[in-house]
Amino acid sequence: MLKKISYVILIAIIIAGGVMVGLKGFNKDVPYKDNATIYVSIGKEFNVKDMRDIAKEVFGDQRVVVQVVELYKDMVSFTVEEASDEELAPKIEELNNKINEKYELENKVENISTVHNPKIRLRDIISPYIWPVGICTAIVFIYAMIRYRKLGAFRTLGKYIVGVFGIELLYLSLIGITRLPINQLVIPVGLLLYTLAMIVVTVKRENKLAKLGN
Repeated sequence: MLKKISYVILIAIIIAGGVMVGLKGFNKDVPYKDNATIYVSIGKEFNVKDMRDIAKEVFGDQRVVVQVVELYKDMVSFTVEEASDEELAPKIEELNNKINEKYELENKVENISTVHNPKIRLRDIISPYIWPVGICTAIVFIYAMIRYRKLGAFRTLGKYIVGVFGIELLYLSLIGITRLPINQLVIPVGLLLYTLAMIVVTVKRENKLAKLGN
């Protein structure tokens, strides 16, 4: 009974996640949205925490990605959600003034460059992984059907499909429901869950095969 209730809850979460993604899409992190990157040359090494504090003072609660650029770590970039040059102008001026004050510089606003970047589509993020993961999955599924044929080849295939794709759907559904931002960690975590699901299903099949042998 408890197992059936668990399945119902999991299915409900997947459905709710599908509805949320269908209505609002995924919540992308700033680097994956239409964004603007502001490049400021400091001319010397600086503390990234200082730059994050300055960005918070200038942009408030708006999400800002602060990164060190250049080989000598003497330039910083601030990536924010897309805005027109007119909207950014006062923010850039304030940003420049605060950085000048903090590091005793005399940088001019004219020397600060801004690059507008288009959004990155989700399919562009996952496309490099499709073929490698697809081929690996096909090989594992075929091997499992042969290895556990005594337990039923197609029954085994069904176990792997439900286990692997079920956990990935649940993962994506939770991201959609909680509105966690899509960032560089999404793919590695997804691959980790994929691997764990493969291992769990395989261990269960091995245990069942061993019992059958006994």
